[in-house]
Amino acid sequence: MGAVPATTALDFRVPVKLPRLDDAPGTTLELVVVAADGQYCAGVDLASGALVRTWSPAPSSDTPRPYDTPRPYDTPPPYDTVAVTLDAAIDRVPDPTQPEALALTGPPVPTGRLTGRRAERLLRPLLHPEDQPLLGTRASAERFWARRPDHPSIALVAPGGPVLAVRDGPYLACRFTWRGTALELPCLDRRLAAAMDRAGRTRVGCGHGQRIVVALHPPIDGHCHKVVETVLRNP
Repeated sequence: MGAVPATTALDFRVPVKLPRLDDAPGTTLELVVVAADGQYCAGVDLASGALVRTWSPAPSSDTPRPYDTPRPYDTPPPYDTVAVTLDAAIDRVPDPTQPEALALTGPPVPTGRLTGRRAERLLRPLLHPEDQPLLGTRASAERFWARRPDHPSIALVAPGGPVLAVRDGPYLACRFTWRGTALELPCLDRRLAAAMDRAGRTRVGCGHGQRIVVALHPPIDGHCHKVVETVLRNP
């Protein structure tokens, strides 16, 4: 497949929901996780409803969950709640232009789980507008040098049709339709990939209108590519 032109839309009208004002170093937030991998965790701040992206100095350790039978895990799954403490080390963030980016003093600490109507009330206001290109651009990537801090780098998306996960060797893709156009983006959902591998399946339908987390990946060779970080099940 040939290279996809990268561009930045200058007329993106979706308001950027920035973290609450109390985001000084040392502040502790409680987040509902929507995506996590290694040192990275994206979630919704319970106090403000803001969608944030956080980076810690180390991956989440094998810590037992406090609300059910203790078992180790590497990263918190969607809808877990975690406590995070903010740090001033912005150099820990791979793309400082992300308006949602925050550095942490340490890995997220599990505190519980949020599901059902409470989770739905928190997530629904953050859904990406259906009449806008994903993250404000039709291209699959943006030039890193052209990134603007007033443009979102992550969104909760509810495609209007089915979501399909396709495994091709180590590569996992997410196929869905947005604004009448069929799209395929790389998918970073390790739990979904592992479940497909255990079942010996290379194609899995994830449900009609299933929500996904679409984000700009940290820059590779000067470009930030759109990826699907997680396919969210119903809360």
